[in-house]
Amino acid sequence: MVKKLVLLSVIGLSSLMAANGAKLYAAKCAECHGGDGKETSVAGKAIAGGSGALAKLNGYKNGTFGGDQKAIMQANVAALSDSEISTIASYVDSLK
Repeated sequence: MVKKLVLLSVIGLSSLMAANGAKLYAAKCAECHGGDGKETSVAGKAIAGGSGALAKLNGYKNGTFGGDQKAIMQANVAALSDSEISTIASYVDSLK
């Protein structure tokens, strides 16, 4: 019984994180990257199907990652909490 409750809690938490990830992505990322992450951004790269979004987003936030669009991305992630960045990254990494 306890195992079932733990499993249901994990599934519920995963669903909640996915919903929050989609909501945060729609608010902060979709304008440039498209709702499905497949649109080429100003930098010319789609983000769907990639991996490592957490490292990239954290790199933008702390200034250790980025090319031509570094300043734009830094501004977009500056006000996000570590939890919000993690949630968005998980969502982005799930896009295919």
